[in-house]
Amino acid sequence: MKFPLLAPVALVLLTGCHQKPAGPVWDVSTFVGLPIDGAKGILGAPRSETTTDPSQSQSIWNREEATLTATWKPTNKRVTEWALVSRDEDHAVSEDNRASLLTAGNLKDGDPRYSVDYIEAPNRPLFYTGVKIVPALKNHSVTLRLSGSPSLVQVSYNISGGQAKSDSPLTIAPWSETFTLPDDSKISLSASFFKSIGASARDMKIEILSDGKVVGSAASAGSSITCEAEL
Repeated sequence: MKFPLLAPVALVLLTGCHQKPAGPVWDVSTFVGLPIDGAKGILGAPRSETTTDPSQSQSIWNREEATLTATWKPTNKRVTEWALVSRDEDHAVSEDNRASLLTAGNLKDGDPRYSVDYIEAPNRPLFYTGVKIVPALKNHSVTLRLSGSPSLVQVSYNISGGQAKSDSPLTIAPWSETFTLPDDSKISLSASFFKSIGASARDMKIEILSDGKVVGSAASAGSSITCEAEL
């Protein structure tokens, strides 16, 4: 993937005949695992933002001589990749010195929260102008929940990766089921009212919760309902 002219990652300051790495331009550790809205809360409003297609958006920040770019999914706001790059190829470093580029993002090799890859200068083979930071995928505790008046309900769900279920013949509300699922899992939950149990009320509600937070819901007074979510 090619990045637009972004900005420097681990800039090198020239002092006479000596070189020394600059301090961090951004402390990536404070936002590397956050969704884009959480990252914006730390970084402030981006300089620019684009949506190239329904599956990908980019937000860009500039500071000093560097550019920070977040690539994220509009469907779930998960940042899939960060890039911290020098705007000037004169700041490119040789392959032997490329680890110095980690300094600008306060990054470390071997940190379990992310992986890093070096971005080669377009016109200088084996020289590098920045780093790409890929957040590690996370697992989530996901609960599917049916609530409402006591009733017989047909519940079905689908989880990306082939996990599917249709409770047969009927489920008695309230009902719930819990899973451990990774980032980017897609979940669809449906319920169809059949019969009240000892009461005339026909209200029901379905919810998808991820790590205790409701990420999808629907309610009805007796008709079929469906909700969806992407982790």
